[in-house]
Amino acid sequence: MTRIRRLLRSRVVLPLLLALSLVPLATGPAGAASSSVLDATCTGGNTTTYQPGLTDTPATVTVQGTISMDCVSTDLTTPLLLHGTITGGGTGTLSCALLQSPTSGSSTIVWTTVGGGSYATSAYDYTTSLSPGTSGTTVLTLTGTVTSGLYAGDGILIATVFVNLDLTACGSSTGLTSRSGVVTAEFSSLL
Repeated sequence: MTRIRRLLRSRVVLPLLLALSLVPLATGPAGAASSSVLDATCTGGNTTTYQPGLTDTPATVTVQGTISMDCVSTDLTTPLLLHGTITGGGTGTLSCALLQSPTSGSSTIVWTTVGGGSYATSAYDYTTSLSPGTSGTTVLTLTGTVTSGLYAGDGILIATVFVNLDLTACGSSTGLTSRSGVVTAEFSSLL
């Protein structure tokens, strides 16, 4: 538990922990039935690097990650989206096992919109969870709320499907230096 607290305090943003199973967002008070409108969908990729590489022994590691997504806006009151990018990083005590621990934090998406290079941003708060996927994959799911900018107030769901960690790399002297996966994202407003 102490390692998880240190990881959270270090502000290691693995925002790059994203989603591939388009799980419907459940927002609103517990027990309350709610429905939502899908405002945007995105697909892309997530690449995260670790320096030094992750091993089975916890160590101080610098993490750098990028999520790059192509998007379609279905909400006609907002700019038509072309592309979203999330970058982040930090330093924390990590190992191959600690990488699987839930995290929470804040991040920002930089949007490229239709209209000749105009940019918008979406700041959001999130929590992550990890679950087994199909065919030996691991699904990292990020859920949260857009706190400001484009789609403020929307629920956000980002999922990354990672191929299982290379356990051989985790046991080697160089460790696991990177991993990548397929990303999907949804932004939904509550009715």
